[in-house]
Amino acid sequence: MPPLANAAVSISDFKKSPNGALKEASGQPVAVLTSGRISGYYISPELWEAMIDYHEDIERGKIARSRMKGKRDQ
Repeated sequence: MPPLANAAVSISDFKKSPNGALKEASGQPVAVLTSGRISGYYISPELWEAMIDYHEDIERGKIARSRMKGKRDQ
């Protein structure tokens, strides 16, 4: 699976300056590497909020479609 970020940083460098890693990536997601493998992603609070909003919109759409078909939401 390809990385979901255009920037990557080692865990040791990330520990030294997590905000520096995000700043260098211009606010885009940063892949954090442990022993050369992705161990996690670091994202800005703004991106996190946008992702949550998007997820909520999808869930609301599912409920609306279900109601249009005459079914109750689960």
